[in-house]
Amino acid sequence: MDEIDLKILTMLRDNSRESLGKISEVLGISKATVSRRLSRIEQEGYITGYTIITNPSRMGLMKGLISLQIVGTAVNAVIDQLRRFKEIESVMRVFGDHGLICVAYTTSVDSLYELIQNDILKIPNVHNVEVDIVIDRLPINPNAELDVSRANGPGSK
Repeated sequence: MDEIDLKILTMLRDNSRESLGKISEVLGISKATVSRRLSRIEQEGYITGYTIITNPSRMGLMKGLISLQIVGTAVNAVIDQLRRFKEIESVMRVFGDHGLICVAYTTSVDSLYELIQNDILKIPNVHNVEVDIVIDRLPINPNAELDVSRANGPGSK
C-alpha cells in the first residue's frame, strides 16, 4: 500500500462510483494502472465492499445504538440470537463497559423499547442494556483511517 493506492482509496471513499478514467486523470497515471492497482487492493482485502449511504430519517426510521453487557463468555451465542432481529443492522464487539454494541433501526422510540424489552433482554447472558438514539451524524474526517495509514505507513518516522 503506497501513496497512490491511498489516493485511489480516498477518491473511492468520496465517491465509490468514480470512474477509472477520472481517477487516472486526477492522479496522472494510466487507466490500466488504476485498474491493476484497484484489483490488487481488492484482492488483498483493503476494500471489503462498495456501498451507498442512505438517509434513514427520510425513510421514517431512527437509528439507535444498543450497548449490551454480556455475562460470561457467551458473546458468540448472543450474536447468533441477535441475527434473528430484522431491526439490527450490525453488531460490534468492543472492549469497555459493554461486550457488544448493536446498530438498530426502528420506526419509533416505542418500537426500539419493545425490541429491547421483548427480545434483547430475553437473550440468555445479556445482563444490562444501554441505549443511545442517534440524532445526527457529523462527518469530521471520513478519511481518518487513510490519513492515519499515511502518517504511519511506509516512509513515516
